[in-house]
Amino acid sequence: MDTKFFTQNARDVLLEVEVNPEQADKFEGDYFNATNIRPVAGPHYQQQPNKWGAEYRIYFNCDIDLTDEFENLKIHVEKAERLYREEWECRVNNKEFFWALIDVGYRLGKN
Repeated sequence: MDTKFFTQNARDVLLEVEVNPEQADKFEGDYFNATNIRPVAGPHYQQQPNKWGAEYRIYFNCDIDLTDEFENLKIHVEKAERLYREEWECRVNNKEFFWALIDVGYRLGKN
């Protein structure tokens, strides 16, 4: 997946994951295989028993509109009327894009 449009324009990027505890071992193994880092539960990686699956979130700010680039990937960008957590303008919920960013060097938490 092409992430160049994002890596060249997005700033203040934050990656978060929430998983059902039954899927935690798989996520942790996949993350370790991709990064050689074992994810630790905390504010950016949470196990949530009320989740049916996993939520992969990418928060970011950007000075230009990337909507068309995301639409080309069939990814919806949520733009906040109020900033997410008073810091981020945009959010993407997409597992494949999350892993594509991991592949190019992004990590859980602030990047």
